[in-house]
Amino acid sequence: MSATIHLNFDPDSADHRRAARWLAAQRDPAEAVVRLIKAASEGQRRLKEWEELARLLADDLRNVRDGISGQPVEPKPEPAIREDPESARRLDSLFK
Repeated sequence: MSATIHLNFDPDSADHRRAARWLAAQRDPAEAVVRLIKAASEGQRRLKEWEELARLLADDLRNVRDGISGQPVEPKPEPAIREDPESARRLDSLFK
């Protein structure tokens, strides 16, 4: 079964030219594209695993911190930033 794939190639893009040179150098370009797609899918799966691992590690660290302190630590609220009226007026005048 034969299939045709159309790609939007931008000759002004260095990345596109580099990809085209790489693809042209492959013995079987279609198989090379299949390997790239598989590698991208595997990379996405591994990224999700690492994100989940990082979330679990953060939860564990929070539990350890809470256990050491004896009480849950509440995140401190960010201090409010006051705007300097004179600075705001000068910025407004720049964009008029």
